[in-house]
Amino acid sequence: MPFREQNFSHEPTKLRLTLNTLLLKLSGSTLTAIESVITNWPEIIDEALSPFCTPVSIHGECLTIAVSDPALIQEIQWQSEKILNNVKPFLADQVITQIKVSLSREEPL
Repeated sequence: MPFREQNFSHEPTKLRLTLNTLLLKLSGSTLTAIESVITNWPEIIDEALSPFCTPVSIHGECLTIAVSDPALIQEIQWQSEKILNNVKPFLADQVITQIKVSLSREEPL
């Protein structure tokens, strides 16, 4: 059978399921959860902070945020309750109860 006649439409779904399962086992979160947070980040975080920080992972019930400046670590910690409340609508099956802030050596996305 020629290559073009083969149906590979299900391959990306299989890869996504594999990655989702792996991420769930490693971090306790799903690919969908972190994608949802990244996609909706401007609505979750204060607009003034958005260019300087980015979500990097969800591990269990902890959202890790990378910031580009050490002064922002304290600001994110002060706003943690607001961030936790804002993230809830975007996570159907995941509960975030804690925020961890880390300093990034690179500029956020």
